[in-house]
Amino acid sequence: MKLTGVFVIETGVVNRGDGIGNIATVKKITTPEGIKVFFSPVSYKRALWTALQQNKGWSIPMVTKEGGVVQRTGTIIDSEEFDFAGTMVAKPKYERYGTFLVDNGISINNYFGDMEFMTNMAISKLYGEDEANIINKENFYGIYLMPFGIEIHRVGIQEISSSAVDTKIKENDSLEEKIKKIYKALKLESRITDEQVQKWTEIVESIDYFEDEKGRKITRIVLKKEERKRRLKELLEGMGELAKRIEGSERNLSPFFAAFSLDYIAPKYYLLMKQFLKEKLSEGGYLNTEELAQQLESFANSEGKTIKTTDFMNYNQVVNEIIEEIFKES
Repeated sequence: MKLTGVFVIETGVVNRGDGIGNIATVKKITTPEGIKVFFSPVSYKRALWTALQQNKGWSIPMVTKEGGVVQRTGTIIDSEEFDFAGTMVAKPKYERYGTFLVDNGISINNYFGDMEFMTNMAISKLYGEDEANIINKENFYGIYLMPFGIEIHRVGIQEISSSAVDTKIKENDSLEEKIKKIYKALKLESRITDEQVQKWTEIVESIDYFEDEKGRKITRIVLKKEERKRRLKELLEGMGELAKRIEGSERNLSPFFAAFSLDYIAPKYYLLMKQFLKEKLSEGGYLNTEELAQQLESFANSEGKTIKTTDFMNYNQVVNEIIEEIFKES
């Protein structure tokens, strides 16, 4: 099962490119429709992980520099971020592809070279000087579209290949013993405590050791349904109320309109949303999100599928409906 979505976000510069001399540039890309500003998935997800750690109590993931590359390590047991973001594949034993996939947030409106001229004159005068340093910033404010997908069937489930690391788990081991064996095999036993392991047993449904159809020995970790539900709900809620600190201010990344679907393997309805927003902006008129919601509903109906839409007013209500649909009793 996969949840796809598209956010419509109105904000300014979210992250910048490499500076040119004393000019702070925006991230931009040339398209057939003109020069667009974008923010990267890395920038967005880092803001999201930080916010969830601060506001929802998410764990800070373990990290390692094994293989010369700083990367996440551990398992889905100790870190919600590891569960959704995965890790860089520098060593096979740490291999986990992310379950949360985000595309670039790309602006609907074009970049036209707006610049902001700044100095530190006020601070210089406090120091008793009349000279000031100068910086120019490329500036932008607009509407971004950000598509994303979440592989629901993989959230809270991790398979570790014993060809990479032998966990030596036995069927009659207790859950606590199985967890300790996994972290010992990953050479992380010194970074966990008995108290942590005991707490983790409350969120783990099962840890099994088996051979797959290709004869590969696999250790599979499955978290309890309530834990998987909590993680997904908090992720979506965090996306619905998000800001990123940049240059001494906060950029609002909360969507004013969002579309979700459990029927599409890719959010191709992004194209309809893009076309609608471009036409409205070219007309210079008010963005009627009710009209957009109706168009999306008609589009999905014509394909025998469903798209849920929401604005910022009832975002959490729709998230709750989606969560209940995903985790409803079969």
